[in-house]
Amino acid sequence: MTHLLAVLVVAVVTSQAAPVNTQAAAQKDFQERLQGYIDLRASLAKKLEPLSPTASAADLQARQQALAAAIRTARANAKPGDMIPTAVQQQIRQVVQADMKRRTPAAKQAALEEVPDGALPAINKTYPEQAALPTVPPLLLASLPPLPDNLQYRFFGRHIVLLDGDTEVVVDYVRNVLPPVKESTR
Repeated sequence: MTHLLAVLVVAVVTSQAAPVNTQAAAQKDFQERLQGYIDLRASLAKKLEPLSPTASAADLQARQQALAAAIRTARANAKPGDMIPTAVQQQIRQVVQADMKRRTPAAKQAALEEVPDGALPAINKTYPEQAALPTVPPLLLASLPPLPDNLQYRFFGRHIVLLDGDTEVVVDYVRNVLPPVKESTR
């Protein structure tokens, strides 16, 4: 009898467990990864010599480059997907593709006008100096998973790059987000 009661209790507890929302779990994982990056960057920045209150542009640039170098060293083994989990990558693709389908050809062309072409920048490398830094349209940006300050979504070719805006280091990317060129009217 106690065995039957124990089985019933386990059955009731199991049936009352909340179902796992896989998208919410992926978003939580993404936010934790982003926070880990921000924490790493902050700890590396603390190790650098502080700037004087009247730092020159050259001093600011040197500090930015030193922080970028420290990040690259700390993330020497960084690879695609380290920061943006597969489920979040898929969500980003779906959101961007749905947004592009809603746009008129003229609006689509305007949104993609400054998007640079070329080889996708490597993770943990500096964003190409000569490449434009086109912003993601505001309504689309509002539909994407939120990013902490100083991390940015940027289009590059057909991809979205996750960029550290302070150091210009490519943190991660999502491939094949935008439609092929012939479909996108670029």
